[in-house]
Amino acid sequence: MKYFLSIPILFTVLSGTFIQAQTNDSIKGKIPEEYSVERLLKNSITINPASQMNARKYNITTFRLFTENSDTPNQLKQNGKGVNLWGAEARTSQALDDKTTVWGNASYSQGKNKQVVWNENTDYDLIYPYVAADSVGGDMKFERYSFSGGYSKKISSYTIGIAGSYRATLGYRDTDPRPKNTTADFSLALGASKLMFQKFRLGAYLEAEKYTQKHYLSFVSNQGYPLIYNMSGLGNYNELLSGKLRQAYYEGWSYGGGIQIFEADNRNWYLNLGLKKMNMDKLLTEYSDLNASSVEEQQLNVSLGRFFDTGKIVWGIIADGNSTERKGTENLFLNENSRNYVQIGSVEKYNHKIHHLIFKGLLQMGNDNAKSSFLPFFGWAQEKERYSSPLSRIELSKIAYGLDYQWLKTFKSNQMLSVLLGLSTTHVYHTDTVFNNSGKPAIYEMLQDNYAFQASGFWQAKLDIHFHFSVPVVKNIFVGGKMMYSHFKHDSNSQWAVSIGSIF
Repeated sequence: MKYFLSIPILFTVLSGTFIQAQTNDSIKGKIPEEYSVERLLKNSITINPASQMNARKYNITTFRLFTENSDTPNQLKQNGKGVNLWGAEARTSQALDDKTTVWGNASYSQGKNKQVVWNENTDYDLIYPYVAADSVGGDMKFERYSFSGGYSKKISSYTIGIAGSYRATLGYRDTDPRPKNTTADFSLALGASKLMFQKFRLGAYLEAEKYTQKHYLSFVSNQGYPLIYNMSGLGNYNELLSGKLRQAYYEGWSYGGGIQIFEADNRNWYLNLGLKKMNMDKLLTEYSDLNASSVEEQQLNVSLGRFFDTGKIVWGIIADGNSTERKGTENLFLNENSRNYVQIGSVEKYNHKIHHLIFKGLLQMGNDNAKSSFLPFFGWAQEKERYSSPLSRIELSKIAYGLDYQWLKTFKSNQMLSVLLGLSTTHVYHTDTVFNNSGKPAIYEMLQDNYAFQASGFWQAKLDIHFHFSVPVVKNIFVGGKMMYSHFKHDSNSQWAVSIGSIF
């Protein structure tokens, strides 16, 4: 609860600092800009903190309270079957003058991940495949808080920027097995851009991130407890280290950078190229920080877009591509006694490659009082996951396509309705799998259930509504609701969220 108090404190400081600048801005302009799909599609440019300059026309500050509930029986077992949470968030973006922009965000949330099994850690998607796991599991409670912010400054034809963030999580369960996971994630980015020929900007940025997770697992019952596995990918596990270890420390570093070029005035065209590398070690703190395994990941990102404004309509096309390869290395040990392990080698056994490519379109028409936007999209994805010995593998190829429609309607200067409707389908057109079934039957069942989800096609519908209005005491408040339904062959996932807040 003590972290929650920092949210309204920061919000008060931000609103007090920038209240004069906010008073001079039009709510009628701010709200449409906040929901503008054109602005959101161009948002990939702001990965360079220097490019936050002139990313928005209006100063804006928002504060909101939110709650979310989801039921997702169709999901990896390690991620649970849904989430219940509530939280608060304050964020702001301010142009202090025509040469200086600052921004900040603070949030807090708490809740639980429902029925998590085969994973006793937090941030599974970040540290996998080397997690502690058992077949019992249960609901995993959590608290999360984060702070981020940045500063951008124009100096002649150059613009420089700096951004940082800090995120922390506490994850725990109060029934056996009882994990306690504390994580900390700190990142820093530096960027610069230069105006060229008064027409476009050429920019570059560097980023670095430090991640840690402390894991401790305990039991209260004296009636025995399930075997704890030290997983190593696709159902395989380290037999020497399983069943004994209850403490671990994950430490990771990531670093990267990128270059970009974009049209200077309205960002009507852009190109971004980015590269990021990550290394993550799993240390066994019960054995003098013995290094049990490590993960190495490399990501390549490409995004480009082109927009046209004819005066009556705005249209454009965007392409985003991502290629990720994750490699897992296990260290080999000789156990001289129950407390002394000597490393005798290492072997790379795990490999996971993911490739994504998506094309998006935009057709926007209307005026300041009512605006309609159509956003068709088509995507392709390929995934290859492999464990070399004993051999296990999963290969999947998918296509996804759909259409989103947004309607923005302004009734008065401070009353506005935003409605977003979406319909999409995902088709899996190629699958191939080999599982090593020499392990535990429960593990083999988990692999089959996960594969059934990964290889399933589905269709999805969503609805997102926000209404902004004023009441005599409180100005510029909003209420919002979001619903999403995903239908699989034999089951479905559902999600809903509600928020209330203020924007000024």
